[in-house]
Order: sequence, then C-alpha cells, then structure tokens
Amino acid sequence: MRKFVRIGYIICMAGLIILFGVIALEMKNDVFRKREDTGYRYLTDYDSRRIADDTAPLGVKTEYLLHMDGLPEGSSTLMFYTIHQSVEVSVDGELIYSVYPAPDNPFGKTPGNNWNSIPVYATDNGREFRIVLTPAYESSLDIVPDFYLGSDLSIWFHLISQNTLIFFLSLITLLIGAVFVLFSLWNHRNSKLDKGLILMGMFSVNIGLWKIADLDSTALLLPYSIPLAYVPFITLLLVVIPFVLYVKDLFSRKESLLWYLPCFASIAVMLISIILQIVDVADFRQLLWANHIVMCLLLLLVPGMIIHELKTVGWNPRLKTTAICMASCLIGLIADILIYYVSNGTSITVLGMIGFMIYIIVLGIQSLHDARKLIEFGMKAKDLEQIAYHDQLTGLYNRTAFAEYTSLAGFHPEECTLVMFDLNNLKKCNDTYGHDKGDLYITRSAHLIQQNFGDIGNCYRMGGDEFCALLCNVRTELCKDRVKKMNAEVRTFNRQHPDDFPIGIACGYERYDKESDYDINDTLRRADKMMYHEKFLMKHPETAQ
Repeated sequence: MRKFVRIGYIICMAGLIILFGVIALEMKNDVFRKREDTGYRYLTDYDSRRIADDTAPLGVKTEYLLHMDGLPEGSSTLMFYTIHQSVEVSVDGELIYSVYPAPDNPFGKTPGNNWNSIPVYATDNGREFRIVLTPAYESSLDIVPDFYLGSDLSIWFHLISQNTLIFFLSLITLLIGAVFVLFSLWNHRNSKLDKGLILMGMFSVNIGLWKIADLDSTALLLPYSIPLAYVPFITLLLVVIPFVLYVKDLFSRKESLLWYLPCFASIAVMLISIILQIVDVADFRQLLWANHIVMCLLLLLVPGMIIHELKTVGWNPRLKTTAICMASCLIGLIADILIYYVSNGTSITVLGMIGFMIYIIVLGIQSLHDARKLIEFGMKAKDLEQIAYHDQLTGLYNRTAFAEYTSLAGFHPEECTLVMFDLNNLKKCNDTYGHDKGDLYITRSAHLIQQNFGDIGNCYRMGGDEFCALLCNVRTELCKDRVKKMNAEVRTFNRQHPDDFPIGIACGYERYDKESDYDINDTLRRADKMMYHEKFLMKHPETAQ
C-alpha cells in the first residue's frame, strides 16, 4: 500500500511539474512606456465603480479613476499589486499598460499575481489614469489594491521590508528541507538510514516554496507572474503525502489503513486538478478547497492517533515531542486556512510558518541525530567486517573471505585461475630469529604477492605460511609472467638485504577445468600440488637437473 502511494505521488508530481512548465510559457505582459524614478506616496484620492462585461470571466470588471495632480518634476512610477486580476491602464483613452493571459492559452484563466509598474511623467500632471481590473476568480472580485506613486527603489524597500520575517523563515525552511534531501541522497546506500528524512525534506521544501511564492514581495523580483501564481497551489498539492508518510512512522500503528486515506484522497485531488486544468474546466485555484479538505483530515487523524498511542504505549519522551510538534504544526495549518479564506488569499500568517519551523527543526534534529547514530553503527560494522574478512597481520583477505566469495550465487569458476603460495623455511626463521622476524618475513612476502597479483585478482592469506591469489578472466600467459616477475623481485630483495633471513616463495597455479574439477576447491588442490612440487625443487635444486 505504501508503495502504491509513493508511485501515485511520483506520477502526480511529474504531471504537476510538466503542467507547470507548459503554463510558464503562456503569459502576456506589455508595457508601452519607459520608466524613470522619483518621489514616493500613497494615492487615496480616486473614484471606483463596478462595470458589467459579458466577456469577463465573472461578467464584471472594476474601474479605478486616478487624477494625477501635483506631480513632481521628472518621472515617477505608479505601482499596485493585483491578485488573479487582468489589468488595463489608459491615459486619456490611450492604452499604456496591460497584463492578461495569452488569448490562446489552453491552460488557466489567471494572469497571476503581479506588481504593476506604470511610468508617470511630469507631462501627465492633471491627466486621468483609468485602471480596469478584471478578476479571474470570485475570491479576487473584492480585492482593492493599494496605489503607490513614487520612486521604484523606495517603494521596493517599503514592500520588501513588510515581508522580511516571513521571507527569511520560508527561506530557512526551504534550505533545511534541501539539506535533508541532499543528506538522504548522499547516504542512499546506507540501507539502515532513516528513509523518512527525505520525506521530511520534501515536506519542508514544499512548505518553503509555498510561502515564498505567496509573498507579494517575491513578485517584485520575478517577472514570470503566471508560473509564480501556480507555485503555491502545486506545492500545497504536493505537501500532504510526504507529511503523512513521515509522521505515520512515528507511531506504533504505522501501517494502519487510516494513514493512507488522506494519501489516496490527495492523489485523487491532484489527478482531478491536473485533468480539469488541462481541459480548462477549472484552475488549481478553484479546486484549492478540495486540497484544504484533505489537509483538514489530518486535523482529525493526527490527534486521534496521538490519543491512541497514549493509551497503548503510554506517555514517553518521543510521544511528547511528537505531540508538541504536531500541535504547533496543526495550529499553524488551521490559522493559515482560516486567514486565507477571511482575507481572500491576501494575507499570510507568521504563526503558521513558526509552527512548521518548530516541527521541522525539532523532528529534523531528531532524525539527523538518529541518522548520525546509524552512520556510526555502519562504520563500526565496517570495522567488524574488516576484522572478520581480513588477516590482521598482512591486511590481505583471509580464508573466510575466500570461502564466502567462492560460494556466492554469482561466482562462476569457469574463467578463474588459482595461484597457491608457500613461504619456505618460515619455521626455521621463527626458531632461529624469533617470531618478530617471522612476522616480518610474512608481511614482506604478502607485500610481494599483493604487489604482483593484487591488480589482477584477490589475494588471500589462507593460514600460517600459505597464500592464494584468485584470478578471474586472466590469461594463463599473464599469470606466468607475473610469477616470473615476483620471483625476480624476491631475488632482488634478497640481494639488497643480505643480512636478513632470505625470502623464498614457492608457487603453483592451475586454471579451472570443468572436466576434472567439481568446484573451485578441486582447482585449489591441483594448484597446491603444483606448488609443493615447486617447493621441493627449490629445496632440492639438484633433482631438477
């Protein structure tokens, strides 16, 4: 069931992103005057009236008549913010500015949320500016913009300063989410790492993008108003499932069907929203209420699960942390939804973002702490694996590693050659010079074996003075050349260290023969037999004549 939810979520997310890209290409914003800056004040002296228009989406428009009196020398900017409203600005009947969706736009009715900037010159003194706003949705019908006249820079500083707190909280949320996602992707090979961390990151990224895109100051910085207007709706559609999948793993009833009900509902809302947007029946904005209903399901589900957890496992530190975080998050959610409908989408609550921040920071830190412990455990496990499969003296693989590797289902001996090694007179070295010198003899020999065969196969210390090299897909001629090279390096070493106990390495090699070998161990025994023959010849060179 969890897999089905994830697949459905990924499909919907891909559909939303593709649709967002198509919408981003369809916008129209024409400015017919160049702008110069000076001055700064509010305009409150204007007339307004509602005009019937059968061609408008809601059948009505709103007209504002601004009388430009007492303009300073030079030029100024008339600036106002519109929310899902097309704009036409005329001066004495001449159209000088307009914002509207492209006429052939197959998706969406809205021109987006825009800061409209119209240049005003000293020659416009005493002239009448006619501004006509055409709402795309019912919620935009009664929104009255604030009109600013003056320097762009002064107006910008004033507007941006109003949203500074929310912007930085949203940016921090976005960055925290990005860190969680990148951390999870970086450690994706660690199977024991808390996979919920990436869900937490996706939730945080969507929350941060939603809030940032919803700020009117963001529209000052980004010229693409239609795509920007769709970001809050798309991120809200994508926020429910990561939230639920992450939160449910905090409870003992993590596989309860109740957790998946809002997930299925969210997938249904996403699919319906995409389809209705494509066929131009309803915009994301008009279906936002459906996503809010899904989010309200969480207001019932999460407290119910907390109560059930309290009854079954009792009050513990983890449940206490979860309850506090859920409370702050859900209170913020309620505040956002209520204020959204009361203000027709023109106001954004700081309490909601603070609630999400508490949730993200507290549970995020807890997840990072758990992840760090798992990574430390993984490092310890790697150290234990090193001890279990490697010879402590030489660092080569041990007999256990050889047995496990050759017993794997994917191991095919047909292309393998085994080289067996034995150190001559190791017992004599130990008895004469002590075990320290014997250990030095072993490590030097292991280094020579690894140096000559480690790049074409795996080298093992099978025990005591016996070593083995397992070569796969290596030609016999190459194996012979490496044996000769190793013997030459042994002779060179002995000449350079005349006072040390001389190294002697006997070796034998055999290739797997499917006619005579049942498994690789038969090949090992044949190579061992050849090695002992070589060892005998090294000790009795006269017999080789």
